[in-house]
Amino acid sequence: MEPNCTSSGNTMEMESKYVYKWYTRRWIFLVGLTVFQFFSGISFTSYGQISNFYVQFFNASHAEVDWITNARNISAIFITIPLAFLIFKGKVGSRNMILIVACSSTIGLLLVTLSLVDRSLFPLIVLGQILCGLAETISLAVPSTFAVLWFPESQVGTAIALNVLGISIGDGTGYVLPAYLVPSSNQTWTNGRNLSQSELTSGQSKLRYMYGSFLGISAVVTILFAIFVTDKPPTPPTLAQDLKTENHAPKKLIDFLKETKLLFTNWSYVLTCIIIGLEFQMVLVENMLMSEIIADMQITSDISFDQLSGYIMGTSSLGGLFGFFLGGKVVDRCKKYKVLAIFGISAFFVSTVAIAVSFVFKNIAGIYTSNGIYGFLWGLVAVILFEMATQLTYPNDETLVNTWMTAIQTGIALLLGVLGRTMFKLWGSLGVLSFQSAGIFVALILCCLVSPKNRRLEVKTNESNVHTRLIASK
Repeated sequence: MEPNCTSSGNTMEMESKYVYKWYTRRWIFLVGLTVFQFFSGISFTSYGQISNFYVQFFNASHAEVDWITNARNISAIFITIPLAFLIFKGKVGSRNMILIVACSSTIGLLLVTLSLVDRSLFPLIVLGQILCGLAETISLAVPSTFAVLWFPESQVGTAIALNVLGISIGDGTGYVLPAYLVPSSNQTWTNGRNLSQSELTSGQSKLRYMYGSFLGISAVVTILFAIFVTDKPPTPPTLAQDLKTENHAPKKLIDFLKETKLLFTNWSYVLTCIIIGLEFQMVLVENMLMSEIIADMQITSDISFDQLSGYIMGTSSLGGLFGFFLGGKVVDRCKKYKVLAIFGISAFFVSTVAIAVSFVFKNIAGIYTSNGIYGFLWGLVAVILFEMATQLTYPNDETLVNTWMTAIQTGIALLLGVLGRTMFKLWGSLGVLSFQSAGIFVALILCCLVSPKNRRLEVKTNESNVHTRLIASK
């Protein structure tokens, strides 16, 4: 059935005779995806705060232990091009992407758990992290894709926010829980005292149980997804998705290259991907080095440097929870995405400066407060930028758009991780904190160059949709 179309200038107005449906089960799928975002957060943050434990447990250097975290970004280098091509060919739909995320996360957690059986299995934990990174590489492309496939425009921001919210919860858990389970004396940092054998054995056992529990949850959700999840709803939720469904994607390699060229000659899209990489992944620097920064600057407290680091970063993640939630509501209600992003990143930059100043003056309250604000703005701006990327590239396939976006940002994350360690070696804590502020300032400059165009919103949709029951299939 053809829609009645009229065009005036750059604005398309349509009165569609299609029936749009909002499926209740979209919320159940969203919860499952949030669980895997949680595990992505865990794999990102659960090593840096207790890096001293891993240094002694695996008899490795701090630079080598950094690669437990950095290894997560290796997958993007090898998987992006073949994955993007398979998505374009229609061989990998959203169902298969979700299952790849689920299986990679589960197997990765299995290898991480097994690595803690013996102190000689350092390569196993790195391999497990590579698989967890594969899950994250693909899962970061899922929120925007899933949201526009299953949700109406008035709920897209909320869906993205709730999905990515899992990352922030996982981050907070990874910051706090391992440091609580494996506390160490500050003498291990300041005086170089080794952990005793009993401390190492206790930490090994507690961490193994922690990752084993996560493994069990991941396995259960993976099985449920394998049984129930589908590529897309039987009936699209919006007119924009109707129109895309009518246009079948080309299947030839040359068409894939042309489509990719269109994306990479869309400079606003490329700049947005770089901004997301700098904004979303800059937290990696603090994540890996916070314990060492606290020890280097001799921030005194009644608790260990590890635990203080975990609590500070946990405060940042707590702020991220509110930021993601508010970001979703803002994106739903306000469509001035570029303006929102500029104001958000400006405030984000100020928060990084506040973090550096608080450390210089050894003001613990200031450190907690500035990191909480930092996390809040991180979550708020991330939701806005994810939505900007899909708006700037409509009617390109969202999965392809987000796959390339993820590849760019994870490549930037790998670079940031290496540069962060280099900055710490050369200029110490102030070098790292200055590097963090400089990266966000660059993101702000780039954001000013991005187009304000919202292409998907030019397709008018009547959202008088029919809600369906949870078990309904059509």
